Amino acid sequence: MNNCSCSFTCPDTGRVMDIFREISAIPRGSGNEKAIADHIEAFAGKLGLFVQRDNSNNVIVRRPAATGYEDVPAMVLQGHIDMVCEANSDTVHDFLKDPIKVIVEGDIVHADGTTLGADNGIAVAIMMALLEKKDLKAPMLECIFTSDEETGMTGMENLDTSCIIGRHMINLDSAGEGEATVACAGGVRSLLTLPVKREKTAADEKIWKLSLYGLAGGHSGEDIHRNRKMATVTTAKLCGILHNKFGIRLISLNGGNKENAIARECTAVFAATADCDVLQAELYAQTAVLSKNLVDEDKNLCITLTAAEAEFEPMTDEDTVKVLALIHLVPAGVQNMSLHIPDLVETSANVGILTTYADSVTVNVFVRSLNEEGVDEMEALLHYCASLSGAQMELHNRYPGWAFRDHSVMQELYKKKWTALYGTEPKIAGIHAGLECGLFMKKIPDMDIISIGPDIRNLHSPDEMMTLSSLDKLLCLLFAMLAEKNI
Repeated sequence: MNNCSCSFTCPDTGRVMDIFREISAIPRGSGNEKAIADHIEAFAGKLGLFVQRDNSNNVIVRRPAATGYEDVPAMVLQGHIDMVCEANSDTVHDFLKDPIKVIVEGDIVHADGTTLGADNGIAVAIMMALLEKKDLKAPMLECIFTSDEETGMTGMENLDTSCIIGRHMINLDSAGEGEATVACAGGVRSLLTLPVKREKTAADEKIWKLSLYGLAGGHSGEDIHRNRKMATVTTAKLCGILHNKFGIRLISLNGGNKENAIARECTAVFAATADCDVLQAELYAQTAVLSKNLVDEDKNLCITLTAAEAEFEPMTDEDTVKVLALIHLVPAGVQNMSLHIPDLVETSANVGILTTYADSVTVNVFVRSLNEEGVDEMEALLHYCASLSGAQMELHNRYPGWAFRDHSVMQELYKKKWTALYGTEPKIAGIHAGLECGLFMKKIPDMDIISIGPDIRNLHSPDEMMTLSSLDKLLCLLFAMLAEKNI
């Protein structure tokens, strides 16, 4: 039962959650979407609905209009089938085969030490529930299930939109009760590769491992303004201090595992002639300094130093400096705020992944900006950083932003129905995160889009959670929007 007192029958939140549990049992990390696409295709087939699937595992399902809605313009619903796969360091979970354990505690839905996958599995569950609901009052529905959104939007890039009939679209990949997204940032992923040389460990050097963990992490777009520390950058800065004071030589720096997630953990292995108690004392002092400048979410920061065995020989002192200089120089965090939309980040960069190989260190930086000029400027800055350090730079998966649209039918429909249902003025705003809406607009310029979703917090981290009460409200809002004939 829903907690809503609408004049019509809302979709059963319990049924949506049942479907969400079903798809949560299917591993669906980015690039591993075949099984979930199979599931959706079979589901639509059993319902006798039109279904189309492409080689990228994008699935389009079309449901005919209800009686009396044959002349109402078709409505497009869209969400992505992949999820970010993050787990706590003490959680044993194989994202290629283990189901996500969905836990409901009162109003809160979360997972057991992993990302929940409500981003964007709840959209998948909602669309499937609407497709199967026999008494649904709605025009023709075109439900688009896209793949590989989280690692580059390649599913949407490859989607053939020539068959799409509707020109009114509800994207279900937003995350805020009573908030509709009407603009979003574009972005580009970059990979900087710095060659390194190594020398044998000196007789008076010992090998140490610095481990930094306990940071909150989060979504590199939606949480970038919250001043949470990036484990990658913070660890490199600590190593810089140890190098300046004790001449340590890096062996490896490894941290983060998603370009679009703020890194929560990082390790550095290095050779040093300094004694353990001297290194420990310096790290204690630096931890105290860091602790004074942490937001509350990062208060669980922990830094440890242990003896270690080296996978590689230490880097030369010169290349140790180059690696640390590169990570210090690359842009990280908020770069500019929007001049047009209050409190909205315009341009940012996230140092999401550091990886060390025998002959190189790679730095993954994810740039976002509300405008193309901002992305261009950051690309140029990264190029200069790479040139100064001797690194090579590769750019990939650039995607456009989604510009605000005046005179939007979908915006007005949303505001009208939200206010009628809940008696409050809904919020309409842009977000700094990336959505597939920009690519839809690039392919179908006359598509009128709005993006909504339930209250989901701590996206892209094991602390991801969703509230059932906001899901109730979203479902009733969707029913009201779909039931409107005057579009």
